[in-house]
Amino acid sequence: MDIYLLGHLTIDIVVEGEKVRRSLGGTVTFGSLAALKHGVRPHIVSKVGTDFPDEYMMFLGKHNIDLSGVGISRYLPTTKFKLVYRSSGDRDLYLLARCEDILSGDVPLGKIKGNIAVIGPLVGEIPPSVVQEVSEVASLVVTDLQGYVRKQLGDKRIVLSSSPEARLVVSLSDIVHAEVAEARAIYGNLEPLELAKKLVEDGAGISLVTLGADGAYVATRQRAFFVPSIPTRVVDRTGAGDVFTTVFAVEYQRSGDIREASAYATAAVSFLIEKPGVDGLKDRWEVRKRAEKLIENIKELA
Repeated sequence: MDIYLLGHLTIDIVVEGEKVRRSLGGTVTFGSLAALKHGVRPHIVSKVGTDFPDEYMMFLGKHNIDLSGVGISRYLPTTKFKLVYRSSGDRDLYLLARCEDILSGDVPLGKIKGNIAVIGPLVGEIPPSVVQEVSEVASLVVTDLQGYVRKQLGDKRIVLSSSPEARLVVSLSDIVHAEVAEARAIYGNLEPLELAKKLVEDGAGISLVTLGADGAYVATRQRAFFVPSIPTRVVDRTGAGDVFTTVFAVEYQRSGDIREASAYATAAVSFLIEKPGVDGLKDRWEVRKRAEKLIENIKELA
């Protein structure tokens, strides 16, 4: 099984109190590494600038992630974010630089045919027209909505805001993920279950609405589930939504079972957040142990 992940690779400047560190970021990064742990070969389709560190390319390459779809922009720098974490655990996000859009000619549609495609934009870099083309060839199209509901203010800070593109890509996707605040940016201040149902009404085959430590809601046209989180010591939540979405897609493609896919996704995230960056990711056999304990606690809702 192969999985193609589309979206910007990023340079993240992380500020925690007086500590400042630089790290590799992006949905495609966390998703690729999670896919590897679940026995799937990842391929990244992205754009970076000439400033993208060689060490990041080497890190991804040594994990046998296919980087042949990563284009180098001669005109724009790599997408760069500053993430400022407050003592409460909340964060402010700033967009410092943005690379080129990922357009139709950048996407290897012939190779994607029959495989999973994860649409993981961070700043709207994948136009809906590209999502439509991908949807016509991929066996499963999975979209994370975060990049379609972000707006940059004058001080470079990112806030959530609805966009016509967001609802359009929902209708083109088999599986859609949104954090609860992102879904509310589109549909208003509804309860999480209602938000999950709204995504399905707009055309998603399966919707995933995540609430961090408060679990997740998963819905189809016929069924809805509440998936509790797994209590654990949280060190770093960065990438949790990316890992949840990717692992759910891989396991759903593998089994066709929503409960099982939800349990694996939740268990994978519980390991991820126990360590900084991607250090917490575990192999599928380790994730399975937690998933098997969780699955009986996943509740189908009336």
